[in-house]
Amino acid sequence: MTSTQLERSEVTNKGIFATWWWLVLVGVVVGGVMGAAQLLGGGSPAQALIDVAIVTGYTAVLAAFRSRSETASILSGDSVDERWQSINLHALAAAGLIAAFVALGGFVVAQATGRDWSGFAIMAGTIGIAYIGGVIWYRWRS
Repeated sequence: MTSTQLERSEVTNKGIFATWWWLVLVGVVVGGVMGAAQLLGGGSPAQALIDVAIVTGYTAVLAAFRSRSETASILSGDSVDERWQSINLHALAAAGLIAAFVALGGFVVAQATGRDWSGFAIMAGTIGIAYIGGVIWYRWRS
């Protein structure tokens, strides 16, 4: 099997999610939702367009470079090999740990200063429940 045939079979096996335009389409949709939220919240159309442009631009850059760069490939959700899958898992774990510490720290500071702590409590609770649920789910599946 030539490399071109292999690439075609991989795209065929992954379906429409393997094409570059799918990533850009997701970026346009997410950017559109953010822009609409900006408008509904009282923002200007220019601010809404900036929201759309940032998210769409980010996904367009990832789509353009994902076949040339392993980093762009993993950021666009396309694992190159087991090593990059491991890097992705470690990065996700680190991000989750940092998010948990920020949520708990924000909760403590907001509570100590008499500010509204409910947002931090919701985030910390969500992270904790998601982690416990993930442990139970993956333990049950293995």
